[in-house]
Amino acid sequence: MKKIIYLLICLSFAIGQSKIGGTTFFDISSVEDSSAFNFARQYISVGGISGENMKYKVVMDVGRINIGDVRVVIDQDSTGSPIYGEQTEDPRLIAFLKKAQIDYSTNFGTLSFGLIGMNTYGVQEKNWGHRFILNSAIVQNKFTSTVDLGIGYANTIFNNLHLNLQIFNGEGYKSPQGDKYHKVSVNATYGERKLHKNDGFNVGAVYSTEGTENDPINMMSLFGGFAGHGLRIGAEYDMLNDNGEDENVISASANYGISNNLEAFVRYDMYDDNATDENGENFLVTGIIMNCGNGLSVAPNIQLTTFEDTSEEKELEYKINFQFKF
Repeated sequence: MKKIIYLLICLSFAIGQSKIGGTTFFDISSVEDSSAFNFARQYISVGGISGENMKYKVVMDVGRINIGDVRVVIDQDSTGSPIYGEQTEDPRLIAFLKKAQIDYSTNFGTLSFGLIGMNTYGVQEKNWGHRFILNSAIVQNKFTSTVDLGIGYANTIFNNLHLNLQIFNGEGYKSPQGDKYHKVSVNATYGERKLHKNDGFNVGAVYSTEGTENDPINMMSLFGGFAGHGLRIGAEYDMLNDNGEDENVISASANYGISNNLEAFVRYDMYDDNATDENGENFLVTGIIMNCGNGLSVAPNIQLTTFEDTSEEKELEYKINFQFKF
């Protein structure tokens, strides 16, 4: 971790006019008779302006591997050879490159290159506004990756209509190009795209398609939001068609500012997998957010998951989410 911070500091001094920042997510959760402290995420970023028309941003992400197997030595046999325990998921924390984006502004729009943020989820995430508690529904249900390697073009016309076209590898930021196919994604948003900071409204649509050896993988998202008078509401409908099988999710959220430092929120998601008759689930999260100043936010909340399959018991979780920005 120290090496990463030193590297970003050196990079900022070398380039000049740079800003270093970071965001930390962690939580305390309680499910049935067990409770635990959990580390969710650590982002460390450096960004700035290079020249008159060029901006850049580099983000390092620290998170858990949660893939593959790890075997722990629990004893030795009579010959001194190790005795391993059962194979489990590898829970170690690792640091990896999340974003390395260059934006070049022209009179005809902005060109983006490198490991760039995808245009499929950002507005919906800001309409929801609480990434440290939960991803937006489209990301939470893995309908899209958040970052990929490719190029993009964005432009705003008629003052309020923002258009964004991107071409990616399609594998996401954790994998290199694995086949000859690419993903194409188009976003059209009318209105204010940062409702978590500004009052206004927006409506928009996203469509992406990626070729495969068989049927293409198509994704569509329709969304909208409003912010004003201390209230922010958002809704989205997302549909994924993969190999001829459909999945969809409907999500609605509301956030109300009780005071300058206290907010109340609620969000309800309905997920349905059309491949089976009883594979749907409903998710509810509600709570409050206390903005403690100096970049710290604390959010006690309750999360409830229910299932269409009545043989599955509902899942109830109590959490306190923390976010720290510097």
